[in-house]
Amino acid sequence: MNKLLKICLIGLGALGIATGAIAAPILKDNITVISPIVTVGDMFDNAGLLAEQALFRAPAPGTVGQVSLQSIRVATAKIGIDNFENPGFFSVNVARAGVVVDITTFEALIADDLKSRNIMQNAMSLTASLNIELGSLFAQEGDTPVTMTNLRFIPANNQFSARFQLEGQRRPVDIAGRLDFSILTPHLVRALPVDSILSLNDIEMRAVPLQFATSAGVPMLEQLVGRQLLRNQLGGTALRLADVVEPKLITRNQIVTIFLKSGAMTLTVKGQALNDAAAGQTVSVLNLLSNTIVQGIANSAGTVEISATSTRVAAL
Repeated sequence: MNKLLKICLIGLGALGIATGAIAAPILKDNITVISPIVTVGDMFDNAGLLAEQALFRAPAPGTVGQVSLQSIRVATAKIGIDNFENPGFFSVNVARAGVVVDITTFEALIADDLKSRNIMQNAMSLTASLNIELGSLFAQEGDTPVTMTNLRFIPANNQFSARFQLEGQRRPVDIAGRLDFSILTPHLVRALPVDSILSLNDIEMRAVPLQFATSAGVPMLEQLVGRQLLRNQLGGTALRLADVVEPKLITRNQIVTIFLKSGAMTLTVKGQALNDAAAGQTVSVLNLLSNTIVQGIANSAGTVEISATSTRVAAL
């Protein structure tokens, strides 16, 4: 064997070793993708430098498709992959991940739009009743998987229609129906007896239908806290302004102190209240010494002030 032939054979052997060292891509049988494109790296292990090369369009978000072995061979040949390892698959299942889109997604977008137009208050929420059943919907994952492109709302009857675009889906989704509104209103956490003074711990906010809240009158928290119940109330009761009054400083038949201030002089005497009274309200008091009735103003708990100009001062 001449020297030139030996060199050629050695060169071919080295080429064979180098070629064999590069492993062929290995086909997968089940893959899941996020993007709308299936790449070589999605479809094969050991994809190498062609890993980011596109092969097929992915199915719609939340769905699964099948790609035949023949289609895979045609697609890979177009990008220069003439050979790959196949463990024995006849097709590949391709799933595309997606975000589940349900009625709550649409309700949130509708609520945001109505609040931006001052049709809804921040304390309000809504529920959509649809004219047709909403099937399974998926959108591509991302910052804004769903956008509302149109909303028509008729306040007179609460009817609406809206169109949404789901990321990764070609066709928009149209829905229509009725919107029912709720608003947070104060409710008693537990049962309380008459004359209880309400605190923040006694009250929780619960959603009730807006129509009911409007007819009943919805008080603000500050209109309830520190006020006194007019009657026994069960736990879970929705509170109204008519259920509370300013706290009583004086109660009927209570023994109170009557006092009169005139300059540096203060005159006091004991009496019996003849009616209930809150701060600043008029109360009639029976003077227990003179057995006469005087009228004064509830000043603080258990005390009644008589005006120096009162015609009843002499009765003290």
